[in-house]
Amino acid sequence: MSLLGKRLRRVLLFSILCCSVSALGGAAEITAQIVQVKIGAILASNQSDEFDARLAPLEKQLKLMKYRSYRLLKEESQKVQRKGNATFDIPGGRSLVVTPQDSRTKQLALRVHLQEGGKPLLDTTVRLNSGNNILLGGPPHEGGALVISISATAQ
Repeated sequence: MSLLGKRLRRVLLFSILCCSVSALGGAAEITAQIVQVKIGAILASNQSDEFDARLAPLEKQLKLMKYRSYRLLKEESQKVQRKGNATFDIPGGRSLVVTPQDSRTKQLALRVHLQEGGKPLLDTTVRLNSGNNILLGGPPHEGGALVISISATAQ
């Protein structure tokens, strides 16, 4: 397996781990019809030792990825109706569509679809407590890896 393949596999495994850890916590029952979705596009690399101060709340989660440098490339927030879509442009000509789903648990369920030029890169559903975030390892980008932070708050 190539170095790029190994790195992408490691990032995807990390994403699954984050989803599992996020699903363990409890929260009050979610019944809100509007969800505030916030994304951050982060460049993780080993090209320097830079750590963007705007990422301080995510530092513990990011450091698990074993990169030396983390830089916030983009941050955006949208309010979306349950079962509506929030579409975000992601660096590298990619787009991220987040769709809040009905959930039978006490957590928010979000369908997450990442694509590049019409080609799907990721299509999954994640669960998280209102106000919490999840990190998804993404594709290679500018000599590193793109990491996507997604947080959601029921309103």
